[in-house]
Amino acid sequence: MQLIAVCVLTTCVFACDAADLIESTSKDRKAFANKPFSAVLVEYRRDSTDANKKTRIYLSPMGIRTERLSVQNGEPELIVIKNHHTKQVWLINPVQHYFSELPNDKTKETQRVIEGEKKPLLGVLANEPCYGMMAEKQSDRAIGDSELSVWRCLDGDGKQHLQHFSTLLGVVIRQEFQDGRISELQDIAFIDDSGKYFQPSSDMQQITIEELFTGRVTLPDFVE
Repeated sequence: MQLIAVCVLTTCVFACDAADLIESTSKDRKAFANKPFSAVLVEYRRDSTDANKKTRIYLSPMGIRTERLSVQNGEPELIVIKNHHTKQVWLINPVQHYFSELPNDKTKETQRVIEGEKKPLLGVLANEPCYGMMAEKQSDRAIGDSELSVWRCLDGDGKQHLQHFSTLLGVVIRQEFQDGRISELQDIAFIDDSGKYFQPSSDMQQITIEELFTGRVTLPDFVE
């Protein structure tokens, strides 16, 4: 059971890591797009064209959906859905078509662990540039009725970051770290706000957290 708990907590870190894309270090602050959209968050280094990690994101007032993409085939390996309306969190195995709802106590437990560590700076998907840091606007250019601006941010440790902010989406779409790391949204596309992205598919089977992480699924009793 202890091993299962560790596995649950470890993968929940991905859920909270994904949540860091949405939620700032301020407890009650969440990111919302001006228009519901999807994109691929790509993380890489300035001196390399190889992406370290790719995550497909769906963002709307309904919630957030993150899909960790496989390096081998680009298909989702693990899906995390946070529904802002129902306040539910689901972890989904898209390969096996299983999903499990994360209990509220696990969500709180995981959040306490994350809050006990140093959180990464809020960057991509933030609703304002340089949130929580000193900000200086470097440039801007008009794109139709919207604006794309570049900001220089200075954090509390004296490190500088560049952030690109889109008024059309209402979020930061690119962040460049001083050490050469870059996170940016690519393949941006608007989506409908029907809510279909923010709940598990009806053709998936619901299982327990333990079954999701151990792979041992309990079959229902056979009835003649």
